[in-house]
Amino acid sequence: MLFRSFAARRRGLGGATEMGDDELDEASKLKIAANFINYSPPGQIQKVVEDVKVLLGGHVPRSTLDSLMVKVNSTSFLAVDVPGEGRKVLITPFGDLGDGTFLDPMGLQRLTIDHGKQVCTSAEALSGAEAASLDAHEKGQVDAAMTRYAANKLPDAVVTTYCKVVGTATQITCCIGRCDLNLSNYWAGLWRSHWVLEFAEGAKSGKLSGTVRSNVHYFEDGNVQLDDKAVFQRECPAGADVVGSEFVGKVREIEQQFAAKLEEIYSTMSDSVLQR
Repeated sequence: MLFRSFAARRRGLGGATEMGDDELDEASKLKIAANFINYSPPGQIQKVVEDVKVLLGGHVPRSTLDSLMVKVNSTSFLAVDVPGEGRKVLITPFGDLGDGTFLDPMGLQRLTIDHGKQVCTSAEALSGAEAASLDAHEKGQVDAAMTRYAANKLPDAVVTTYCKVVGTATQITCCIGRCDLNLSNYWAGLWRSHWVLEFAEGAKSGKLSGTVRSNVHYFEDGNVQLDDKAVFQRECPAGADVVGSEFVGKVREIEQQFAAKLEEIYSTMSDSVLQR
C-alpha cells in the first residue's frame, strides 16, 4: 500500500513551530503524537519523537512517549546488541515477557531495554523453570538453518528464534529483521518476517504459518512509503532430523513468491502510482 507518511520528512517536521496551548486539547495532542510515532519511517523513530516534542511544545508526557516507542521498537523488530556477547537479538512482540523486559532466547535471559536510546542496558539469566519451557532441540535446528538462510538471502539480517513447550505441544517462532538506512540519499527500508511452526510430540509434521512485511520510505522530492504485507500457511515436516531443512525450504518458497510480487509492483509503479 502506498501512502503519504504521517512521519517527519527530514526536511519537514524539524522546522515546525510549537502549537499554542489554546489550539488543541490534551487528548488531541496525544492522538497526533501517536499517529506520528506509530507511522515512523524505518529506523527513524528517534528523530520523529524529537520532532513531535517540538511540534506539540513538549506537552506529551514522557510515559506516553515511552509506551509508544516500546510498541514501535517491538513491532519493527529492533535489533540490539547483547551486552558483552558480540551478537544481536531482535526485540519483538513474541519475546515480550510482560514485565517490561524482553527475551533473549539464545542466551535464555531477560533483557532490559532503553527504548528511547534503542539499546539493551542489562541482561539477567532466566530461572531453570523458566528456561525449561522455552527451549527444545528443534529450536536449535531451526535457528541454525534459518541463520544460514538469512546470511545468504538477506546479509546482515538478525535472526531470533523462540520456543514454547506446553505439555506435549511445541511452538517454534523464528523472526528475521533487517533495517537499512541511507538518509543522505533519502531512503530507508525495513524487512520483517516471522514464521511459527506448531506440532505435537511425536508428530511427523506440523502447521507452519508466516507473515512477511516490507516497508520502504523515500523522501526526495516527495514523502512516500510502500508497505506490503503477506500472510502464508503450509504443512511442514517436523521430525527432529529434518525440521531445520524443511523449515527453510518452505520459507524460501514463500519468500520467493513474495519477492516476485514486489518486483511486479515496482515494475508498474512509475506508470500506475507515481505519475504526477
